[in-house]
Amino acid sequence: MMPLDNDVAEDEIEELTNQVLDEIGVDVASQLSAAPKGKVTAKQSVDAGSSSVDELEKRLAALRES
Repeated sequence: MMPLDNDVAEDEIEELTNQVLDEIGVDVASQLSAAPKGKVTAKQSVDAGSSSVDELEKRLAALRES
C-alpha cells in the first residue's frame, strides 16, 4: 500500500466526514451561513448574562445568610 500525501489524506477525510454528516442529516454549510458573523466582545457577553449573574449572586447571598 502506498503512503498517502497529506493533501490526499485530508481530501479523503473531508469527503468521508461530509458523507457521514449527510447521512445523519447535518448540513454544516447552511448552519454556518446562518451563524452570526463578527466578534463578540467581553462586554457584550457580560451584558447578555448580567441579569442571571445578579440573580445568582442574590441567591448565594441569601444562602450565606441562612
